[in-house]
Amino acid sequence: MRTMMERTRPTHIKGSCLCGAIRFTIHFPKDTDWPPQGNGICQCTMCRKHSGSLLPQNIAFPTDNVSPQFPSLPTYKTYDSGPTTSRDFCSTCGSPLTFSDAKDKNVIQINIGAFDEEVLLGEKVESEAWKDEYGRHMPRKGGWGYELGFPKYHIFAENEVKGVTDGFDGEKWLTDREGGKAFKGKVAEMKRKD
Repeated sequence: MRTMMERTRPTHIKGSCLCGAIRFTIHFPKDTDWPPQGNGICQCTMCRKHSGSLLPQNIAFPTDNVSPQFPSLPTYKTYDSGPTTSRDFCSTCGSPLTFSDAKDKNVIQINIGAFDEEVLLGEKVESEAWKDEYGRHMPRKGGWGYELGFPKYHIFAENEVKGVTDGFDGEKWLTDREGGKAFKGKVAEMKRKD
C-alpha cells in the first residue's frame, strides 16, 4: 500500500463557486511547492464574517498558476476590506472565494472550501459502495484533502474560542505572522510573564 509520502503530486486541481459561474484550475509546475506551504487558518473577525466559518482556511498560490485569472470572470467581485486587502466572491451565489493583498500581487489566497469535492475527497467508487444499518457507504479513490487541508499555521489565535477552535497543533500567532513570535498551545493557557 502506498503512503501519503509516496503519492505523486497532481498536475492541477480544480474548484468553483457554489453556482459554477466561477470555475478555476490551479496548475502545479515542477518548481511549485507541493503540498502548498502557504496554507493557514485565520481566526480574525473579518475572515470569520466573510466566510461564515469559525475556522476560515486559505491556501496561497502564485497568481500565474491560476487559470483563468479571477478578475477576468464577470461574476467575480471584490470587497475592499482594508487599505491593501480585498475579500473576493461570486456575485451570483455569494460564495466567498479568495483573499488578495495588493502588497503581493503575485499571490492569491483561495478558500479551501472552493475546491471540488473530487479534489478534496477523491472520486466515488460506485462499484465498491455498500449499505448497512447506518446508511450507504461510498468509498473514495484519490483526493488531495490531507495535503491541501493540513494547515501550516494559525493566525489571530487571540480570537480562539475556548474548547472549540483552540485545540489545533502547529505554529500560532496572536495576530498576524508579523505581529509577534510564534507559539504552540492554547492562548487561554498562556501566563503573563512579570
